[in-house]
Amino acid sequence: MKSKSCLSTFHVEDPARSAALSCTSRTYSKKSGKGTLKLEDVSSTLSRLTMSPERYAASLNMTTQQVDEAIEARKAASTALDQRLTTFEEENGSILSAEEIGRMKHRMICRHRYDHMRKPFVCRKCWTDIPICVCPLFDAKESTINQSTADDIGKEHKATLPKGVERVVVWTHHDEWGRTANTGSLLPLGLERTELLMKGLDEHDAIMNEIIDSEDVLPVVLWPGKGTDEDIRTISLPELRGLLGSDAASHTLEPNNDVENTQRCVLITIEGTWNNARKMANKLPSKVLRLDLGDEIAASFSSPTKYQGIFFDPNYDTNASPTSTSFVSPSLLAPLRRQGRGNTHNRGKMENVSTLEATLVALVGMGLRTEGAGHILWIARTKVDRILDYSGKYHAKNWY
Repeated sequence: MKSKSCLSTFHVEDPARSAALSCTSRTYSKKSGKGTLKLEDVSSTLSRLTMSPERYAASLNMTTQQVDEAIEARKAASTALDQRLTTFEEENGSILSAEEIGRMKHRMICRHRYDHMRKPFVCRKCWTDIPICVCPLFDAKESTINQSTADDIGKEHKATLPKGVERVVVWTHHDEWGRTANTGSLLPLGLERTELLMKGLDEHDAIMNEIIDSEDVLPVVLWPGKGTDEDIRTISLPELRGLLGSDAASHTLEPNNDVENTQRCVLITIEGTWNNARKMANKLPSKVLRLDLGDEIAASFSSPTKYQGIFFDPNYDTNASPTSTSFVSPSLLAPLRRQGRGNTHNRGKMENVSTLEATLVALVGMGLRTEGAGHILWIARTKVDRILDYSGKYHAKNWY
């Protein structure tokens, strides 16, 4: 009898995969263009793949031995990290303060997460499980981009940033780095001059500090509400357009020598849980303006015609009776979230849209072509659908 492989042990021990395996005895339906498919008829789900180490390895374009070796290497790296953290604290406990030790340990954890991701077999670009990677969709010739505007999108199918936006930075918490349900990772694949930076990673912190300290650009972070710090300035989208000279809006800020003549901005969007994101936002210096998109997001998600309806989900039941402060269309991430499913009272807040959606609302409002933004949104929705299919959770697609 063959001994139990490392691959089988790994998947049984992983709670997410164990949950997916348990779905094989159920008969959830999935609507598709070719009729109705049953879960047991779809061979690409995680539950079906993990039943066979050979089939799963083939989906990764690897051998079972290579898969086992990758898993063992990942476990060894995690064990080594734990040992380094323990040793560092023991050797420096009497030398450094608790704050300094915590800062150094945080840097070690960030480096580990950057090098090894949250789990193995995840694409390092789109942060999707490798068998369902969506990277090829950005380079596909047949896409949702109107062919008449393909030249505007660029050879690499990256949308051109609107006038006045120098670059976009997705400022990411280390615990969010590599999370498959994340959508912010798709922005650099679909937008020019856009990058992912991890807070706590030395080289990324250096880039972020250089951006904030630059006198040539105006740093602006997407963040809802005005906050309680009087030194932090919160502006609306029309006010930002006025600052950048891209709109003759009547909304203007009081004269300020620091930003009055600025013509370009760096748009910073924060990726993380709301608690982590709030801490990251609060640590930004007061010179970083906060952009509140509350009104713009509400308008974009409640109208099938605004911005050509790219933020409006056509599959959502428009006969529902949302409250006056609710979105008619939910966030594309809603099926993957545990909280707020079907609760119309939770859809009317900026906090409930994804980072990708909020960023695109800001950029489209500043002049980004709707064709480019719509293409990125289509790929993000495709990613969510693939995750649901891959995990066997077809029923989650129709939660609303």
